[in-house]
Amino acid sequence: MNTRKRDNNIDISIEKPKREKRGKDFWLLEFNVLTIIAIMLLISCFLILGKRPTVSNEEQRELAKCPKFSISSYLDGTFTSEFAAFFNDTVPLRSTFKEFIAGFRGHLGIPYEGVELFGNVPTLENAPPPATEPPTEAPVETAPPVPVIHSSEPSAPVVSETVPATEPVTEAPTEPPEEDVEGELTNNILIVKDRAIMLYGGGFSNGQAYAETLNQFKERLGDVNVYSMVAPTSVSYYLPKKYQQYSASETENIDHINSFLNGVTPVDVYSALLPHKDEHIYSRTDHHWQPLGAYYAAEEFAKVADVPFAPLTDYETVVKEGYVGTLYGQTNSKTLLDNPEDFTYYVPQNEYTTTYYDIDMTREREASLLLNLDTVDRVSWYLVFMGGDERITHVTTDCHNGRVLCIIKDSYGNALVPCLTNSFEEIWVIDMRYFKPSTIPFIQEHGVTDLLFAMNTYSATGGNSKKLQTLLDQ
Repeated sequence: MNTRKRDNNIDISIEKPKREKRGKDFWLLEFNVLTIIAIMLLISCFLILGKRPTVSNEEQRELAKCPKFSISSYLDGTFTSEFAAFFNDTVPLRSTFKEFIAGFRGHLGIPYEGVELFGNVPTLENAPPPATEPPTEAPVETAPPVPVIHSSEPSAPVVSETVPATEPVTEAPTEPPEEDVEGELTNNILIVKDRAIMLYGGGFSNGQAYAETLNQFKERLGDVNVYSMVAPTSVSYYLPKKYQQYSASETENIDHINSFLNGVTPVDVYSALLPHKDEHIYSRTDHHWQPLGAYYAAEEFAKVADVPFAPLTDYETVVKEGYVGTLYGQTNSKTLLDNPEDFTYYVPQNEYTTTYYDIDMTREREASLLLNLDTVDRVSWYLVFMGGDERITHVTTDCHNGRVLCIIKDSYGNALVPCLTNSFEEIWVIDMRYFKPSTIPFIQEHGVTDLLFAMNTYSATGGNSKKLQTLLDQ
């Protein structure tokens, strides 16, 4: 009897802990499920109620807009697809998440030997002809190391400041023909150590069209001096030889353009910058040149135009630390994020006034030529020059030499303007993508003596070259 009682007690003592353990496990399961539900609800509320950005400073573009609902757009699927694009493109705290993802990728353990490729290698429109010499038994040189390729990166949208979408690099472009805002950045970006380099696809046919359009400007303007400044990008100076097969030659494209110029004077920016390649003439994290590169280009133009030019010692130097520009926005590269650079610009000290107009020559107002960057996000510091592109700028200076300059440009041309306030009595600045008045009458009515076309190779040999013909015809 006692034994049975002990047995019963034993049975009870064994079963009781089992019930307790099962209850604790169930409680933990309930807690975990409720925690996950709470997190999902918080995320949902955050995505629904959080403030959605309208502009990406890193990518320098406007984000997708919420579409207007209509029965027809809902039935044909347009509304749902556009709303999905809006919802995905405008996540609250978008920039913060991009930085977090960039940091997370940097700790995934992917081997990195100083070279990464974002996007695809561009199709070269004007690739060099094959060698005519017979091949040897052993290859002349070894193949370049294969870069880490991030082919899943989305194609770069066209951006403003300015910026960039993929320029067409073949006769039949694969992108929409309408360039939105900038149209000069490609997503074919090679990162070598801590420098991002855009790979250039070339464009002989567009370059010829660019030159022929400038010739028409010269014919219609008569005595006005017309100049062509096609600026190379950093790929011409910093792309390692072992990767040059991935990029067309900017100098060959510029020479091709110059061969078609008639009455238009070329400005050799490549040769002017080459002795300074070890200086900070191009940004490592942005697709633009640094103001120092623009200064040397402006100096070469002043020589060609035979106008005075002030030395750098006549300028106030301003250095902004921690610059991370548009190429980080295109790649989300932790390498670029962790290696910011200085942004150094130069403030002219002579007397001048700056007047701005809207792109249709309305709403006249005076303001500073150089933007105060104290409250500007670091990815947008290139906007220091006139605050961007969607405006017409008129600068009057104390250089009383009777020379009136008009600059037709992309965003590269912005950085030239402060360098020329000692060289011309007046400077008009118009962007070829936004200017609305009739161009030839505008130039004639304002007494322009010198017309400078200033842009990088992506504009001169890409889709933006067609916008010059539009300016000529309007």
